[in-house]
Amino acid sequence: MIRCYLLICFMIVSMAVYGQKPPIKFGDIPDEQMRMTVYPKDSSAAAVVLADYGESVIDYANDAFLIRFERIRRVKILTKDGLEWGNMTIPLYRDGGTDEDLSSVKAVTYNLEGNKVVETKMKNDAMFKEIADQNLTLVKLALPNVKVGSVVEITYKINSPFIYNFQDWDFQTTIPTVWSEYRSRIPEYFTYKKFVQGYLPVTINENKSEYKAFNIRTRVQTGSARTTAVEDRVDYSENYNRLVIQNVPAFKSEPYMTTYRNYISRINYELSLVKLPGQELQTFNDSWEDLNKDFLKMETFGGVVRGSGFLKDETEALVAGKTDNREKVGAIYHWVKSNVEWDGQYRKFSDGNLRQTLTTKKGSSAEINLMLVSMLQKAGLQASPVLVSTRDHGFVRRETPVSSQFNYVIAAVDLDGKTFLLDATDRTLPMNVLPLRCINGDGFMISPEKPGWIGLTPSKTKTSATLDFQLADDGKLSGKAAFSHDSYFAQKVRKSYFTKGKDEYVKDVASTYQWEIASAEFENLEKLSESVKETYQVKLDEHIQLAGDKMYINPIFIQRLDENPFQSQNRAYPVDYGSPEDRLYMVRITLPEGWVTEEMPQPKAWVLPANSGRYVYNISQTGNMISVTSQLIINKPLFSHEEYVPLRDFYTQVVAKQAEQIVLKRK
Repeated sequence: MIRCYLLICFMIVSMAVYGQKPPIKFGDIPDEQMRMTVYPKDSSAAAVVLADYGESVIDYANDAFLIRFERIRRVKILTKDGLEWGNMTIPLYRDGGTDEDLSSVKAVTYNLEGNKVVETKMKNDAMFKEIADQNLTLVKLALPNVKVGSVVEITYKINSPFIYNFQDWDFQTTIPTVWSEYRSRIPEYFTYKKFVQGYLPVTINENKSEYKAFNIRTRVQTGSARTTAVEDRVDYSENYNRLVIQNVPAFKSEPYMTTYRNYISRINYELSLVKLPGQELQTFNDSWEDLNKDFLKMETFGGVVRGSGFLKDETEALVAGKTDNREKVGAIYHWVKSNVEWDGQYRKFSDGNLRQTLTTKKGSSAEINLMLVSMLQKAGLQASPVLVSTRDHGFVRRETPVSSQFNYVIAAVDLDGKTFLLDATDRTLPMNVLPLRCINGDGFMISPEKPGWIGLTPSKTKTSATLDFQLADDGKLSGKAAFSHDSYFAQKVRKSYFTKGKDEYVKDVASTYQWEIASAEFENLEKLSESVKETYQVKLDEHIQLAGDKMYINPIFIQRLDENPFQSQNRAYPVDYGSPEDRLYMVRITLPEGWVTEEMPQPKAWVLPANSGRYVYNISQTGNMISVTSQLIINKPLFSHEEYVPLRDFYTQVVAKQAEQIVLKRK
């Protein structure tokens, strides 16, 4: 009987390219590009991408599939602000200590000297690697002799054994792009889901299939332990896609937005199916339930939570004598926060050695928060890790169950039928407040009992300023200024105070508000569950305008909106505050003898649709005292682009109101 017992070996017979030449040839710089001084379609551009071309091909070599990616990028430097585009970072995926293979790196700077183009090639010592995290290595390049007027050009190749990590492509960046093109060639055996985002129309979108052939080589036993190599020809189709976007505008960042990568025009690939000849169908990223099971099995995730037995004794000591579960959670949370300092790294996997983490007293978000979950479980509490994507990492697409969408992990614990989210990385926030970097849509809870999505909605953050000033006859002010801050406003004060020290912090306050500060007192800097309070005795001499027998006073002495943060007429993406806000400002001004009020602003209030925001301005006078209250409230963290125009108009009215003055005259 004849038996086949060796693995399939692919011998590609036809590797024809689909007749399309690349849009750019390395080293062939047109004269008009060298002489360009301004980009006509955007005269403010500091630099312009003249062409960016990439191609990814799935190939077979050395008994394994791999992705071959090649890229050429050419950039023109137009101003000093564009010099940073003489640097480039190439990300390489890594897994288990193995990186994608970077090769054929060439980088050249071209300068026009007289009528001659002078080339300066990058040397090897201008390229270095940096380990960003467990799955990312950054190769950084610094091109030589870059100056205003230079053209810089870079080309490189990447061979990747990670078929599931197909190269994505950004068509848009923060400078304009004349031509951006991406091609892919994928055998029919691999199915990828494609996700195209952005608001720019595609110039060219070509899709073709071409039949090709490979040979399957097997070893067969023909008798008496003799084997013979047999080859069979198999036809297959290769799917080709070409995408081009021409004259891409620079992406302009605007206030209140997460990472620009959420909004630029780009394409992402996620491996869905693999069906090789003679092998069973393999599915990838099939469901969130499968992803949950995978994370529970991982030694660097679920294994860390289940294991770490050395934490049991410490946990039992912390909760001994406590019958209230909230007290238990608080004790464990504060112990983890006090014993392990966050090293600033965003990670979702631990290195698997929490004992070492405790020894060094430093760890990533994964070490700290997986330790927290493990100890909560060892205390008999219902606790689970929650995967999140930080605000600078990007939105999570629920329709795509892949772990690469997440870069961070927090903890969830059930108390009295409610789920509380915890993060022990930040020593300036109370237990019930997540760092703002984590507030980005929803998180995914990893749990054997109830995996699923969980909202990351933040609580409202508040700040108030109460001023009690006396106005002198010469227009100078003096008195007391008191502040109270909660949540993220309090966090900002604590971080600044503990980083700079009291003296430098007070100097910054004086400089910001143009105050002369005689004394400063602080409360609750260490008590994270309480509001931070600041109290100053101050003098002001630059806030009143004297003109003959009149004084002009804008009573919004601090935190005034001098201009609308929303300048664009329209906006194609959401306004993201991170958290709801409440900003309250109150001032009492005692007038000097011999002065009376001639004009005062009128009280006014505006409300956004569905009460999503509100502004209130009240002013009154009793005797020689004028009282002003200004309160700006944003009741939800996220406004859609359809809500942008009312929001912009709302701020226009707030700015105008806060610009109004009180007019005093001498009797």
